[in-house]
Amino acid sequence: MYVDEAGMDQRDDYGYGWCEAGQRFEALKSGRRGERINMIAAYCEQQLQAPFTVEGACNHCV
Repeated sequence: MYVDEAGMDQRDDYGYGWCEAGQRFEALKSGRRGERINMIAAYCEQQLQAPFTVEGACNHCV
């Protein structure tokens, strides 16, 4: 059985960039935190098992 988690939010831009070695990369970034949705499911014997969503971050097990 394989269990996996994937998440998404409403950010349009993640601000990745490139510059010359030794130079600082600068970009504008919104400080606003959006709502996050996480999806968790298990996969066993070619079947999707127990899929569900969680509103907010998944950062620990209970």
